[in-house]
Amino acid sequence: MGHERLGLLPRTKPWRRIVDELAGAALPEEKIDSVASQTLQNVRSRFSQISDDAGVIASFKFLVALSVSAQFADPFEFLSAAGIEIGTNASPYYLAKAASQFISKHMDSREYGEIALSAAVDAISAWHEKNRQQLLLFESDRNSFDTWRETGNGAGFCEISRLFFAKTVERYLNYFLERVLSSSVKTFTEREVLSKQLTENVDATSQHAFETAKITQSFAAGWFNKYANKTLPADADINSFLRIAFGKLREELWREEKT
Repeated sequence: MGHERLGLLPRTKPWRRIVDELAGAALPEEKIDSVASQTLQNVRSRFSQISDDAGVIASFKFLVALSVSAQFADPFEFLSAAGIEIGTNASPYYLAKAASQFISKHMDSREYGEIALSAAVDAISAWHEKNRQQLLLFESDRNSFDTWRETGNGAGFCEISRLFFAKTVERYLNYFLERVLSSSVKTFTEREVLSKQLTENVDATSQHAFETAKITQSFAAGWFNKYANKTLPADADINSFLRIAFGKLREELWREEKT
């Protein structure tokens, strides 16, 4: 699959510093270390199981199908044949609606499935926001798919898949950080302050997650070119890709914990 060892990825801010900025006023320094470490351990634990969940596989399959459909003159026909109905409008709204309908049929764990669905929708929205400047202000049915054409090759798939993994990491970091912090303070007022801090500083966690997800790009293009050349990969091949990707993320989070 074109594996590449990148070593420890550079960080705009290490995770421990992010936690310190969020909660340093409420917790002693030694507790900051504990909160940062426990959060990463919890996320890593989730990632040991997540790749085999049917809802996670379906969420990533939706993005793969979107990318493969970009290789065809009529992407809507391909998506329909794959069981994804979006009509003839590929705006983020209709794609999000189609993703929800498609993924909800395949959920095992509600937690895994809903986070993966949200990550897929987030990835779609982020991709569209980045690439929409190239389109007309008012899209017609004829050109509504133009935003997604660049996802149909290895380089484009690398980017949209990285967004998916980044959003998955981001949601789990926020989920567990809030839980660990809440259990580390004593009063309701402190919890309220921490909750406000988390809400006001989402960009730091988002950037950290995006930087962490770079590790998944080292083999995504090779996998896509091998398994997704005008065909939708089998679920077993998607599952295999996810196992490797989440395995790499677990290793990266472990290295982050030790630094």
